[in-house]
Amino acid sequence: ASRLGSGLDERTREFGVAVELVHCATLLHDDVVDAGDRRRGVPAARTLYGNAASIFAGDWLLVDALRRVRAAEMPDVLIRLLDIIDEMIFAEAIQLENRGRIDARLHTYMQVVEGKTAALFRWAMFAGARAGGLDAESCKALEQYGLHLGVAFQLIDDHLDYAGDGSSIGKSPFTDLREGKMTHPVIVALESDPALRSVLEELVVSPVGEVPEAAKSQLLSALHHTGALESTRELAIRKAEDACAALDGLRDGRAREALITVARATVHRES
Repeated sequence: ASRLGSGLDERTREFGVAVELVHCATLLHDDVVDAGDRRRGVPAARTLYGNAASIFAGDWLLVDALRRVRAAEMPDVLIRLLDIIDEMIFAEAIQLENRGRIDARLHTYMQVVEGKTAALFRWAMFAGARAGGLDAESCKALEQYGLHLGVAFQLIDDHLDYAGDGSSIGKSPFTDLREGKMTHPVIVALESDPALRSVLEELVVSPVGEVPEAAKSQLLSALHHTGALESTRELAIRKAEDACAALDGLRDGRAREALITVARATVHRES
């Protein structure tokens, strides 16, 4: 994003580090909230060091991220990050409130995705644009790019939870559902096949490691015969194209082409 303007500088690098620090902080906190045992294919921090250490580590990463952004002396970028963290916490609260419920409302799903995953993508684009000295209209366009890209990324994540290789994606299949999270493929499948509700209820209440094989098979069958997995992938592709379209008003060049490549490559990832 910054290369669409004046280019990469120390502030841009610090903003990039801040994005990763905030992301890692949310993962540390999420694993505690979700009682997750694995992250990126290895034991989660909470299983190695305990919940308290994971929470404190996440808090420290957030503070470090905010310090780095403050040091750039761009108050609007810092204020925007604080607003984004607020959005992320609110979205997490919605997800927590609905945990264990079979909530098939796409509006609720999108509210959570746009407030969690896509929110940080938006800030990353805004921060890069501001560091590159772009005008307000360009910053807004890049934020829209980040919004659509973040949604596309999450949709593919949802798709891989059922269609991906557990060893490649770094988590076991059905992880989201066992954590009580209704994802896009499940919502689409339930909308097409209401009889699936009883199967989902059985899966949601099953203890980790004791998920009934028959229920798992029924869900996977439903995801395929209703076209839910393909529907999720198609929506991800549309969102990636929406991200590319958001860049139409920006100048041509390698930076714009790189952003388009990132958006289109997102829907083809396997991990």
